[in-house]
Amino acid sequence: MRYAGEFAALGTAFCWAAGSNLFAAAGQRMGSVVLNRLRITVAAVLLGAALLAVRGSPWPAWATPEQVWLLALSGLVGFVFGDLYYFRALVILGPGRAALVTSMSPIFTLLLGWPLLGETPGPLVLLGVALTLGGIAWVMLESERRGRVHVEGSVTVGIVAGVLAAVGQAGGYVLSKLALRTGLDPLSATVIRVFAAVAGLWALAALQRDVRRSLAALRDRRATAFMVGGSFFGPFMGVTLSLAALKYIEAGVAAAITSIYPVLTLLLSARFHGERVTLRTLAGALVAAAGVVVLFLR
Repeated sequence: MRYAGEFAALGTAFCWAAGSNLFAAAGQRMGSVVLNRLRITVAAVLLGAALLAVRGSPWPAWATPEQVWLLALSGLVGFVFGDLYYFRALVILGPGRAALVTSMSPIFTLLLGWPLLGETPGPLVLLGVALTLGGIAWVMLESERRGRVHVEGSVTVGIVAGVLAAVGQAGGYVLSKLALRTGLDPLSATVIRVFAAVAGLWALAALQRDVRRSLAALRDRRATAFMVGGSFFGPFMGVTLSLAALKYIEAGVAAAITSIYPVLTLLLSARFHGERVTLRTLAGALVAAAGVVVLFLR
């Protein structure tokens, strides 16, 4: 199917935007670190059930050792390392600034994909990435100009954390692309990534003696409902679609298209939470959308 990868990347952005709105509600009640741990665990259960229904096994025993270690490393780099620093940036900088800094992920994906994947970006790809990131920056800066600025702690530390999060996301993308090139289907690849992330996150929780607090958060039924809903749209549907995108298009292009999810998150917040969207915000969103169109037509 023509544009299958591009539409999968766009679907990823919509799923992550929906998940972000649900996670925002859950995170206010259970905390971002616990939320990250629980959402990946729920996603692992959903993914295992989906693979069982489709292929007859909750674990892809047909994957080669090379595929398993590449995807497991991708899960640890993307979900454990990347998300650890993303949530650190989120706490220090707030959602707007954190999204702005971590939107550098497509740039790092292009830089890593060039030597590791042999994907040389052409002029239209560079133009599309520039428009998309420029539009995202416009929307995020406009949201801050209207007063939604939240800083707790050193801004420098927050920015460094955001950059490290972007590097982690880019590394996860490139490692996943390397594994998908060997022929594994996206659902099986997602299962391996997420299962590895679950192991890493709970091992970290055990070292930090935070297991009991994480499980206790499930007593809040409302927060748990938001978390499960977000897990369906984010780590379950979103990550599966992102790997489907990587199977068909270059890693840098996929990362650029999916990076518009902060813009979509703001638009969904306006629809469901009554946040006001200005003409400047819409203009920034249109610039980001223009970048996505260029990436479709490259």
